[in-house]
Order: sequence, then C-alpha cells, then structure tokens
Amino acid sequence: MKKEENLKEQNVMNTRKKVIAFVVFLCIAILSIVAILSFHKSFSIQEFISFLKNASYSGLFLAFLSVFFYVLCEGLSLVEICKSFGYKKKTKDGFFYSAADIYFSAITPSASGGQPASAYFMAKDGIPISIITVALLYTLLMYSISIIVLVLFFFFLYPLAFFGFDFLAKIFILIGFFFQLILILFFYALLYKKELLNKICNKVFKLLTKFHLLKNVEEKQEKLNNTMKKYYEASLLIKEKKGVLIHVFLLNLGQRIFQIATVVFVFLATKGSLGEAILVGAIESLVITGAYCAPIPGAIGVTDYLMLNGFQKIMPASEAVNLELLSRGISFYCCIFICGVAVLVKFWLLKRSSKK
Repeated sequence: MKKEENLKEQNVMNTRKKVIAFVVFLCIAILSIVAILSFHKSFSIQEFISFLKNASYSGLFLAFLSVFFYVLCEGLSLVEICKSFGYKKKTKDGFFYSAADIYFSAITPSASGGQPASAYFMAKDGIPISIITVALLYTLLMYSISIIVLVLFFFFLYPLAFFGFDFLAKIFILIGFFFQLILILFFYALLYKKELLNKICNKVFKLLTKFHLLKNVEEKQEKLNNTMKKYYEASLLIKEKKGVLIHVFLLNLGQRIFQIATVVFVFLATKGSLGEAILVGAIESLVITGAYCAPIPGAIGVTDYLMLNGFQKIMPASEAVNLELLSRGISFYCCIFICGVAVLVKFWLLKRSSKK
C-alpha cells in the first residue's frame, strides 16, 4: 500500500512539474510575441493577414515539409547508431525519439529535458542504457559540429551578414559560437576520456547517497560500474565505424540545413527574391548560433531579437516583423506542436503495449 501511495504521489509531483514547465513556456512565448509586436509601432493584424494571404502556398508547404525533415533527421541519426550495435529500429521509432528530444528541450531550461525524454523512449524500446548514452552523445557532438560548419560556410560566403547585426546581437552570436566549441570538446571528452565521466557519475552518486535518495547503495554502485564498462566498450567500438559516423554527421548537418531552409522557404513564399535567399540563410545560421547564449526554453526572446535584428538589414522593419512572426511560428511553434503530438502518440502506444 505504501509503495502504491508513494508512486501516486510521485506521479502527481511529476504532473505538476510538467504543468508548471508548460505554463512558464507559454508565458514566455506570449511575452515574446507581445514584445515583437510592440517593437514596430505601425504593426497591424490586418497587415500581417494580408502578408499571409499573399504568401505562396507552395513555399509555405516546403517550409512545413522542412520542419518535418528537421525532426526526422535527428531520429534517423539515433536509429543509425543503434542499428550499428544490432538494435534495428524503424524510421517511425527514430521520429518519436527525436520528437521527445525537441519537445522537452523547448519547454525546459537549458534544454535539460530533451535527452532524458528521448532516452526514456529508447529504453522502453529495449535499447540498453550504454548504447543510448553513446547514441545521444554522438548525436549531440555531431549536432554541435554541424552548427560550426554551417556558420563558417555562410560566414565565408556572406561575411556582411554577421557585420550587419548590432553590437549586442554580435555578442550573443559570439557567445553562442564559443559555447558550441566548448560543447564539442565536452562531448568528445565524455565519449573518450573515461576519467571525466567516471568523476561526474561518482560525484552525482555520492550526492544522492549523502541526501539518502538512494537505497541498496552497493547494488546501485555495482550496476553503475557495469553500465560504465559497457558504455566505454560501445564508445570505442563505434569509433572504428567511420562510415556510420560520417552518415550520422551528414544527418545532423541535414537537420540544421532543414532548420535554416524553413525560414528561407517562408521568405521566398512571401515574395522574397531568390538572390537574397542565401543571405537570409546566412542570417538564420547566425541566429541559431546566437540562440545558445541564453538558457531560456526554446531561446524565446533571444531568437526573436536576433531574427528581427538581422532581417531589418535587408528589408523594411514592418516586413521584418511579419517575416519573423510567420517563420518563427512555423519553424518553432508548429514544430513543437507536431513533436508534442508525436510524444503523446508514443506514450499512448507504450501504454497500450503494457496492457497486452
């Protein structure tokens, strides 16, 4: 009876935390939109509706399609790594893993809930923790590398895109860029420097033990040691699979390209010129980089500021606000909605399978 009561209490607490996180996310989103609308005093809803009506349906369709492939690419990356260890998963499974990562990353500070949520679904599908850890770390590593590659590519192609931002925006972008470099080094160290991850895990373990949050300490310590051993064996094994790693990098690069393409297609759909489309892509690559400077759910506020700041250099302020609202609505809010629905479907499928 006590166990059942504890489980019910824990479920209630988890539900409350999720509700609070969603409410905070919603409040920040609303405040962000209000701030954008007040940014340009001549903004009107009628003007935005007209802007939307004049948009090309084919361009908007391609923007939505880019969002779908943005989610899918990360899922295929995780499936590819798992498959290399003999755990063959379907494309739809990968889509669910990716959707969980993107959705919970968007509504939790510093994207802290993304990887655990993805790991939870993967574990439920029978993938060992050691393989899950390697898959997620490699995906994060390639994800960060792909950002650096695209930013450098666009910088050499359109250096004026960076210099067109104001001083504060440049600071955000530079912080985000160096943060990605630090993450690359950190993820690499976690994959191949055994001592670092051991120290982190042991410190967390000791902290949990100190506050009496763990029972059967010796048994848990032995399980941790066994998991760590399997993890390093897996990380060393995949290091030799160069073809898999190249494929994973290309998928993560593709994910970033589709993220940028969403905004570019919205720009083209709203009568933007083909000649300026690459410049918009360059601006968006810098916006994505700068978004990592702040541990805010979905980088709401920072991303909006950077997009407006960049777009104003190539179009009137009123058009920049309309483009920002529409492209952000599709690339972020619609993406989160799609991922949220996918997460609910996955939970439903797990619940149904547990009853059989």
